[in-house]
Amino acid sequence: MELRPLGFGEIFDRAVTLYIRNIVPFVAIVMVLVLPLSLFTYVVDRISQPEYDMWWRIIQHPTHAPPTQLPNFFTSPLYDVSLIATVLFAFIAWPFALNAVAVGVARLYGGRPVEFRACYSSVLHRWPQILGMLGFELLIFLGWYVVTLVVAIIVVLVAAAMGALSPALAAVFGVLAVFIVLLVMLPLLGPLIVALSFGMYAIVIEGRGTVESLYLGFGRVFNRAEFWRALLFALATMAVLFGASLIFSGIAFIAAVLHLPGLETLVQSVPNAIISPFGVVLLSVYYFDVRIRREGFDLEAALDRLTAPQPA
Repeated sequence: MELRPLGFGEIFDRAVTLYIRNIVPFVAIVMVLVLPLSLFTYVVDRISQPEYDMWWRIIQHPTHAPPTQLPNFFTSPLYDVSLIATVLFAFIAWPFALNAVAVGVARLYGGRPVEFRACYSSVLHRWPQILGMLGFELLIFLGWYVVTLVVAIIVVLVAAAMGALSPALAAVFGVLAVFIVLLVMLPLLGPLIVALSFGMYAIVIEGRGTVESLYLGFGRVFNRAEFWRALLFALATMAVLFGASLIFSGIAFIAAVLHLPGLETLVQSVPNAIISPFGVVLLSVYYFDVRIRREGFDLEAALDRLTAPQPA
């Protein structure tokens, strides 16, 4: 495959081409974790079915007297345990499957096929570094959330103080506050996700350590040349993936209302099995494009090392 800088449209075009041509091995890689996750989801859906039914009756008959106690999904200990198990499994296990997809893209760039065993072998050998990166990601996202929350609280308090002086001044500051929170803090989330993904790829594709990979991921995204491009890429990718997932979410809701938990679980699993690996392929193509622009021919030698046949 030709290693050259790609235009924005070319990144999406190459990702679609690579994914369609290799959809079977990519989906097979992800299905290893989609199947257990679907089982967890099925259990949660079955437990929560009575609450869904009660809420649906309230929506259908809003003029009737509401029940003395509104339905609450979290009153069942079994539901709580199942939900926590599902979230923990997804949080810990998904990075291994998604990084295996990224290794598959790296193998395609190196002129080798996507092989299930080879992709997972490259990832599992790096499990300590991957778990370490997960810890950093959790702390970074928590920090971003706290900063966003603090900024929002300060804005509300200042707007309230302004309102005591002048309602018009409070209105102007309120509009400015929305601009600050929505157009400054939230857009940072897209490049942040891209940078952390690049950090993961540095672990499994480049063989770097956790701290070095984190540094490389942020350095490749948060710079004057790449930040705005990464923001545009993140927004476009989120729009594509969210739009596709929204369709399946609507079908899953209908299945829940019709008391079809098996169909609901199946529909919920489709985005994980098909849409998620495409998102990783797309992000991986962008990752290689950034590296080609920054590192040029050094990338070819790295791909040769990654995709070299392993000794028997």
